[in-house]
Amino acid sequence: MEIGIIPRMDQYKDNKNVEMQQVKSTSDSASINNKKDLEQIQQTIIEKAKKGEETSEVKVDAVKLAAKFEVLISNLNFGYNRESKDFYVKVERGNIENQYPTEDMMRVKAYMLSMQEAALNSNS
Repeated sequence: MEIGIIPRMDQYKDNKNVEMQQVKSTSDSASINNKKDLEQIQQTIIEKAKKGEETSEVKVDAVKLAAKFEVLISNLNFGYNRESKDFYVKVERGNIENQYPTEDMMRVKAYMLSMQEAALNSNS
């Protein structure tokens, strides 16, 4: 009898080699007994595939109406304001919420962009 970790590792390796060489029987739950069961399984698979292929109607109007998009990642909200064409970040710490750039700055930028467009349209 050998004592130590190396003989145990050798014994484990030998046992695993023997176990891998033996053929294990499959469970009866996975077997199909008759042709009707097989056809029923195939039919359900085909129905699931058809449901996955069907597309639903896409509503674009709801997306166009929203001026801002926000995504929540931890205590940060990232968003996009279409009017001022700005990305913004909202940081929440306890009861305090800070936004960079601020709402006022985005309004000023949106106003400046509209004034610029109006000036370009009046010149042409």
